[in-house]
Amino acid sequence: MIPVPTAPRKRRSRWFGALSAAALAGTALLGAPAASAATGGPLVGAGSGRCLDVTGASQAAGTALEIWDCHGGANQNWITTPAGELRVYNGTMCLQPQDNQTAAGTKAVIGNCTGGPNQQWRLGGDGSVTGVASGLCLDVSGAATANGAAVVLWTCNGQSNQKWTFQGGGNGPDCNVATVDPNATPQARRLLCYLYSQYGNHIISGQQETNGSENEFGFIAGHTGKTPAIRGLDMCDRPGAVDRAAAWWNAGGIPMIGWHVGAPATSRCNYGGTASITNTLTPGTREYASYTAELDEAAGQLRRLQSQNVAVLWRPYHEAGGTWFWWSKEGGAQYQRLWKFQFNYFVNVKGIHNLVWLWPSNGEPNSAFYPGKSYVDVGGADTYVNDRGPLTSLFNATRSIVGATIPIALHENGAIPDPARLQSTGTRWVTFCTWNGTWITGQDPGYLRTTFTSPYVVTRDEVPNLR
Repeated sequence: MIPVPTAPRKRRSRWFGALSAAALAGTALLGAPAASAATGGPLVGAGSGRCLDVTGASQAAGTALEIWDCHGGANQNWITTPAGELRVYNGTMCLQPQDNQTAAGTKAVIGNCTGGPNQQWRLGGDGSVTGVASGLCLDVSGAATANGAAVVLWTCNGQSNQKWTFQGGGNGPDCNVATVDPNATPQARRLLCYLYSQYGNHIISGQQETNGSENEFGFIAGHTGKTPAIRGLDMCDRPGAVDRAAAWWNAGGIPMIGWHVGAPATSRCNYGGTASITNTLTPGTREYASYTAELDEAAGQLRRLQSQNVAVLWRPYHEAGGTWFWWSKEGGAQYQRLWKFQFNYFVNVKGIHNLVWLWPSNGEPNSAFYPGKSYVDVGGADTYVNDRGPLTSLFNATRSIVGATIPIALHENGAIPDPARLQSTGTRWVTFCTWNGTWITGQDPGYLRTTFTSPYVVTRDEVPNLR
């Protein structure tokens, strides 16, 4: 942040609906279940990237099946049995044709498990799921790919809308996106995969706190009935920030932690000071001693989160290129040295592996400050404007530096970009995070309602279980 004067019906979780076939590559297609054990997890349609889902999470016999964004819920967790059944809800209900029919077009539903041939399925090595009684394949009707598309039985044709993959259990499917930390925790990997799944399909909402205050979140909830998915925090406010980060994660949200760290050998959070980065990175100097002591203290706090299985969207040295911060005053090459030192110190010296590394540029992205894809999981930029525009030129400028293969976050903002304009312009910010104070409380409540209830905007109740 540049220093300046100072309920609708709950929607279902969004998860992996937009991952490309390439992102899902490497996951084996369904094979015949082992004779001695069950296999379980979400079943993902090859044509849609969405999961086989019991509509409305109902457990009533006769409830129809559909496809929906994968979210790891019990209504998407299927178990194969040695008898050839596909069971859901911890094995209490079985997949079957509606009214035991065998005609093409019959709806797939759930029913009480009976062991009958109408509930037996052959899981083919080509990804097909074929009914034993009907000889028909589990099919997404009309080869549709949208949420809510019906699942039926149809003549087997080998097309992608009849192919399914298991994505192995519990917390939603993983993807094959590589984290820059090769030893990243499962939670950090899932968080990064989730960001990839939403990139270009939704924008994940966020709000920066005023160290420990709930004012901003209360304001949003009071006017919209919603809670932002991301809580922005600052490592300078410790240990309180990490305690709130853990609570936010356990409540289903995503913590994003920045760091207004002070210039070494000056003061703890005097981010406007000045320091020699060469001295800062040279052992034996007072700057190095001060700097590594700060890193050690921050690492201790992050390790607390790691021990609690909390993943963090980590954005140090933000507004890269902005000369109001000491870390950018000596130019891009020195900034990169600082970034890479911290990365290696945290990952290789301190064993901090629960971070998704977000490079946070300022409003005029400069390639000289970009540490490179080996050190950055997510790109980012920020700016403070009040016109609700999509900030397309800023997005494009950032993408021209970080490339088209990683998500790009609007990691700080003033007015929230209009979701309709984001979609109409194809401006693919994966997150926004409104700054605290009047940057949010001064916004029009009606506009906030429209924004936070938009189908394009992800709120905390829609974040899948990443834990």
